Amino acid sequence: MTKKDRIAIVVSIVYAILPLLVLFEEPAAALLFCLPIILYWGYRFIKNDISFIGNSNDSAQ
Repeated sequence: MTKKDRIAIVVSIVYAILPLLVLFEEPAAALLFCLPIILYWGYRFIKNDISFIGNSNDSAQ
């Protein structure tokens, strides 16, 4: 796991605390607050930039 991954995980967890607190009162607002996290990790997944997933296809290229 790279330093970039560790920082991204910590920031994502800290940022996700607010939506979890709002979840029971307003689920739509919680989803809206979680959208940046979902978009960020989705972008990194599409770009194959998450080192801890460990793709076995990388060695074949």
